[in-house]
Amino acid sequence: MERVEGSPSKQHTLGYSNSCEIVHVTDKNYHALKGRKSKNRIMSSCLTSLEDEVKPLGLGIKFVAQGEESYWVKDKRFCVSNGKYLLVNETFPTVDIAIKKETTRAVCVDIDAALVNDLLLQTIYPNDLDNYNSTAQYLLTPELFVNEAVAEKPMQELLNFILFSSASQALDRPGIELIYELTSLVVKNNEETIKSYYNLEAAKLSTRQELFRRLLVGKEVLDDSLFSNLSIKQVAETCCLSEFRFYRLFKQCFGDSPYNYLYKKRIEKSVELKKDGLSWVEIATQLNFTDLAAFSKSFKKVKGVAPSKAFIH
Repeated sequence: MERVEGSPSKQHTLGYSNSCEIVHVTDKNYHALKGRKSKNRIMSSCLTSLEDEVKPLGLGIKFVAQGEESYWVKDKRFCVSNGKYLLVNETFPTVDIAIKKETTRAVCVDIDAALVNDLLLQTIYPNDLDNYNSTAQYLLTPELFVNEAVAEKPMQELLNFILFSSASQALDRPGIELIYELTSLVVKNNEETIKSYYNLEAAKLSTRQELFRRLLVGKEVLDDSLFSNLSIKQVAETCCLSEFRFYRLFKQCFGDSPYNYLYKKRIEKSVELKKDGLSWVEIATQLNFTDLAAFSKSFKKVKGVAPSKAFIH
């Protein structure tokens, strides 16, 4: 099935396309239909095996309802399975995809970058009514939109509706309206990251982008150091920033100091470990607290109750 709504050459007054291509692909017709005719595209699929290299256009949403798809973005692997989605964007020249002999039902939605930027502009400057014609692609950066997440209920319901309605050729709503609705949900679900980016005070766009990239590297290092005694100075050095600058910019961007961010993450991890059956002493040791008393004090500060009372039902 292949369908294009609207005129591909007709542009919205804000510079983005109001046409939407709708395609359903299987193992037999995938390669024949993989090429696109519109900047906005809905491609539902039922595939059992696939290895391909795709070129993102605008913002791409890769949602899997059943099975698993593997993606490689700049040598980093993302495994997207039931109910999860991956966001990629056109700042990456190619993305590799693989499906390994498993029936996989999925939907890939490509959204015109100008449309995404229009909504981002509305999100960041909700009271600015005069710059609606000033959307620019500087808003769509790799750091803002490359992540894997579990689709929240409204987004999952919409994506499942798009997937199965497209596959059965029973889509009774204009595709472009579904694109608008989906774009709104994506931006809403990623609002925290988006606003963190704009919290950075930088005179130049290139400086903001580079600082945000480095801070995300630092944030990822902190996420991976829950069980180690890595110092904030070492994290800062990983980002090629001085310790003070990393501290100041991290707090400016994410609203908390690197130290507080890390120990809150450790407390959240402690809850998972307790559910796995570990004792509080074992958990405190694994998470690099000096002793059980220090862990208990931190736990109570974050959770409001002592660890011993947290799991009383």
